[in-house]
Amino acid sequence: MAGLRKIILLMVIIVGMFSTKDIVFGGVLTPEATVINFYTALQNGHFEQAYGYLSSKMKGNKTKEQWTVDTKNLFESGEVVILEFKVSPAKVEGDKAMVQVWNRSKDMLNPEGLVEYETDYLTQENGVWKIDETVVSTEK
Repeated sequence: MAGLRKIILLMVIIVGMFSTKDIVFGGVLTPEATVINFYTALQNGHFEQAYGYLSSKMKGNKTKEQWTVDTKNLFESGEVVILEFKVSPAKVEGDKAMVQVWNRSKDMLNPEGLVEYETDYLTQENGVWKIDETVVSTEK
């Protein structure tokens, strides 16, 4: 069963790298799929789509338009490029989940690229998984 889960997760990652559509299993967006879709949207410059994967808390008081413009400006002015990312299987407890993300990106301060290890904490809002908090580290 664990082997099948790894194969499915690998397929999700591969499809996610080339898709701008939501990845869904059995009609339900999983925590892993939510995170993959979010990073794929950012990677492809689809900031409006990325906004949809954030919880109310992560959106703050920003409208979709404000968040989209701010994030686009941040990516452009900082020359941010997400080169690749990998997502680990989620740890789910009720309506909360945690997903580990390995992310390699570059920006104007790190033109050669930098590896970051992120922990995305998700919550369910109206039955849909949303990214509620992200903790970033450059150390494993």
